[in-house]
Amino acid sequence: MSSAELAVVVVLPASGTGDRFSCQTPKQFACLLDKPIFFHTVMAFYRFDWVQNIVIIVSTEHIDRVTAMVDCCKDKVKVVLGSNTRHRSIREGVQALMHVQPVPDVVVIHDVVRPFFDEEVVKTIVKNAFVHGAAGVTRPLVSTVIQGDENNMLTASLDRNLYRASEMPQAFKYGVIKEAYEKADENDLDFGTELALKHCQTPAKLIPGPDCLWKITYKKDLYAAEGIMKETGICVCIQSVTGSASEAVLQCLEHHISEKGLSCKRVSEVSLDFNTYVFVHTEKSDITTMLETMSQEVCDCHRRNKYEIVKPCVIHVFAGNLLDTETEREFRETIAKLSKDQCSVLWYGVICQVRLNVCCSVYLHMFVYPQKV
Repeated sequence: MSSAELAVVVVLPASGTGDRFSCQTPKQFACLLDKPIFFHTVMAFYRFDWVQNIVIIVSTEHIDRVTAMVDCCKDKVKVVLGSNTRHRSIREGVQALMHVQPVPDVVVIHDVVRPFFDEEVVKTIVKNAFVHGAAGVTRPLVSTVIQGDENNMLTASLDRNLYRASEMPQAFKYGVIKEAYEKADENDLDFGTELALKHCQTPAKLIPGPDCLWKITYKKDLYAAEGIMKETGICVCIQSVTGSASEAVLQCLEHHISEKGLSCKRVSEVSLDFNTYVFVHTEKSDITTMLETMSQEVCDCHRRNKYEIVKPCVIHVFAGNLLDTETEREFRETIAKLSKDQCSVLWYGVICQVRLNVCCSVYLHMFVYPQKV
């Protein structure tokens, strides 16, 4: 069963104080590119169309602020009041799922201060959690783990090859995580780990994860996170593909994109410097092959980028004769097929009319896939 066939809910505990961050403001509310860290994480999951709901758990003093910020995505995001420990807050989030319909198959739990994660890794965790009851990401240990006595004298050193670092996200079948928190005692809620194993005898399937799954813990981590986000922020490229697109069409596109405050360049090839691509087509000969070829270049290029936050977006613009209904039908059907086959990319199709070498300021037809019904 694929992740798209499962009812998947994400739980994001965000009520911690972030003591190691050494700041009066909890780290989840520290700003990266003018948005709090938690918002970047929420939006990263929100872009996954196979995630049905997202529950974010926050403290009393921040609940109004968070609720206002996620109002733009309230169709999928629910804000819940948290508690004074991580496990108690997660328990509140899991209990809130009793009112979610359809009943979740899998619950993903993730640190809200880990905004970088790969969609395919999350899908793998979800599928393994559904099969095994629980699954989690691991990374190799990078430092030697040692043990000392009461006098701080070395007594033992662990073999790093026998151990792994537990990372996030983790996923559980809904029944497993619900039962684990129902059985958890006060000590579990204060200090416990691996509650599914302890209370449900459900060992997690361990999934090797990429190195992008690091956690923003200290202030210095903000600089690294900001650098990654700037490299993967919205940057648009425009490319004339078939025929010779009129200069007016290209200038019109550049103008509207720049007006939104976005970086925009004309280029001749796909690269990871961009995550939004506008391909302008002016000839109708073999348009299906050209659409598929250019789109595949984008998919192949971005599949190599494990740090991507913004989902790649491809906008195909056909600047031609609107009376040519056969080309328009072929154009629409090809983009619909691409959306179905390559769901890791957002697909848009635009048909604009060109008269006297001037691109109309209003696009007469625009369609987005997948379409909502």
